[in-house]
Amino acid sequence: MSDFKSINVENINIVDKDGNVRMRLFNNDHIPPAIMDGKDILPGHRQDDPISGVMFYNGEGDECVGLIFGSKRDEKGNYESGASLTFDQYKQDQVVQIHYSDDNGQKDYGFSVYDRPNTPLPELMDKHNNIINSELSKEEKDRELDKIWERNTRRAFMGKNSKGEVTLQISDSKGNPRIRMVVDENDVPRVEFLDGEGNVTYKLPPEL
Repeated sequence: MSDFKSINVENINIVDKDGNVRMRLFNNDHIPPAIMDGKDILPGHRQDDPISGVMFYNGEGDECVGLIFGSKRDEKGNYESGASLTFDQYKQDQVVQIHYSDDNGQKDYGFSVYDRPNTPLPELMDKHNNIINSELSKEEKDRELDKIWERNTRRAFMGKNSKGEVTLQISDSKGNPRIRMVVDENDVPRVEFLDGEGNVTYKLPPEL
């Protein structure tokens, strides 16, 4: 048995007794692909992002939980920084996310809940790629793609947006905000009810 006070590595795979990867710790040069059903379902996804983190995999080898964080700054001093912890639906994308982003001081952070369809993500990606590679017009492609991804929506957000507002937002099944509870940057509270087009139909206090 060996004791280590410090280990410097770029990538670590934690495997089960059969050699299947169950967890990966990685730096920005070893960002893992999005694995599901044993294959990369999103080639190139996040490969150029300035991130490090930890990925967890279920008993079938599918990515199911991810913690990523990173930042970058250019020669002019402009910067971006962010972090995200996600929990994925079985054979699908994230349904719960804790996230933070900062773009030159424009900060957005909080907790989000998503809807995902029961159709497995690899199947949706195959349909998506078939449409992209088809001979349909751009307008027809856009319509068909909207149908494929129509049930992938954020249903709730609680946090602070880039306007400096602390907010609770609840959306309908199409992803349209329908209820907003806000305390703005001037500590003024309001509650708004919206229709499917984003128009405020009722608000409290009514004079705002």
